Amino acid sequence: MAKGKPNESVPNRHLYSRMSYLHQAATYLASQDSTTERKTTTEDKLAPPPSHNLARHLVAGIRTVGRKALIRPSPRMKQTLCKHCDSVLIEGKTCITSVENASKGGKKPWADMLVVRCITCDNVKRYPVNAPKQKRKGLREPAPAKAAEG
Repeated sequence: MAKGKPNESVPNRHLYSRMSYLHQAATYLASQDSTTERKTTTEDKLAPPPSHNLARHLVAGIRTVGRKALIRPSPRMKQTLCKHCDSVLIEGKTCITSVENASKGGKKPWADMLVVRCITCDNVKRYPVNAPKQKRKGLREPAPAKAAEG
């Protein structure tokens, strides 16, 4: 009997599904406003709602599953998570986004950076906006050698 074709499925699919579910649940909880009426004191205004703490716990679970199974979360998922405080970054609720151009007078359009600032821990992430993605080192063309003046 001939061998059948090997399965072309993703190994550890259940772990990817678990990480995806945890991310969806954390995003849902972080986007919820606290609907319960509570006394507003200065301490309550500074503390995040309880659902945000649960969302942070779920994000810690995402990192734990990834580490144990040696699975990398997708770059898109990693961009929505704060590396320092494990909170989900939702624009306007848990983070502030802006575009900066640190070039002299903002003249270089390729120097635009998307700046994402976490409200919880004040951590900053920077992403290039218009710059083309750099090729891997082996695929790059070598730089032209300068002629030795002598």
